Amino acid sequence: MSRSTRIRAAIVLAVWVALATFPEWSVAWESSRFAAGIIRQILIFAIFASSLNLLVGYAGLPSLGHAAFFGGGAYAAAIVAQRLGTDELLVSLGAAVAGAALLALVVGYLAVRAVGIFFLMLTLALAQMVFAIAFQATDLTGGSNGFSGVHRPVLLGIDFNAANDLYLLVCAVALLVALLLWRLATSSYGRALVGVRENERRMRALGYDTRTLKLSAFVLAGALAGVAGALSAYEFRFVSPNDVALGTSVAGFVMVLIGGAGTLVGPIVGAAVVLSIERVLPSQLPAQMVLGIVFIAFVVFARQGLVGAVRRAVRA
Repeated sequence: MSRSTRIRAAIVLAVWVALATFPEWSVAWESSRFAAGIIRQILIFAIFASSLNLLVGYAGLPSLGHAAFFGGGAYAAAIVAQRLGTDELLVSLGAAVAGAALLALVVGYLAVRAVGIFFLMLTLALAQMVFAIAFQATDLTGGSNGFSGVHRPVLLGIDFNAANDLYLLVCAVALLVALLLWRLATSSYGRALVGVRENERRMRALGYDTRTLKLSAFVLAGALAGVAGALSAYEFRFVSPNDVALGTSVAGFVMVLIGGAGTLVGPIVGAAVVLSIERVLPSQLPAQMVLGIVFIAFVVFARQGLVGAVRRAVRA
């Protein structure tokens, strides 16, 4: 391991430890519990945005239907836990991953046959079909009323019902997902995805099955989005059709573009920016308008996102 890699690993570990212990060292703050709740939500949506970034930033697949896997994972975790009468984390989270991955396999099998704007519209159309099912299957999903009363999980006798315990669970899962994505991005698989993004025709000429590569990325991204969906269900104890709606997909897309597509840190930074605008801004300020202005500013002046802008500044 090189010296620069060791330094980066040490920085990541220090940041994670600081985040994981935030409820303890910030207990004297008046708004400590509120801040911890915001950080939990940022980490959950950072996982969601990072999973979308695997498609957008690495494979070059701009999907507008990613919320289908986020909401599908949330519904799967809630429904399976209720039907089986268990709060075991491995059961509900496993159901979320399996359900989201299976849904991504079906959607991806149809979508990866298209390219460009046709891929974008096809993912949107298929996701809207998932939204319609969630909205109309009242006996299964609760329909427009949503699925309420989701229990927080238990793992090996450890109950994550308390807010601080759930905070640790979210931090641990976020770290594991980040490590997985780092390993993928630095592997030959990740480089192959970048090759597909840059020049799919050349990759086919080199002997790569590009359609299978894109489908595998689609399924993996869907599974990770399902993880975020399950954590969201634990966090809010509620799942609704809004979790599979277009608005959630657009929010994830904005997080990726603001933070920086094709980078590991970008989606995390983007999630922090978007959630801070939505949750922290005073009620007198229209959050959606502010978010729209910020997004336009990044599209016009910093198309590589915050991370890209910082890298350019450092090089300069």
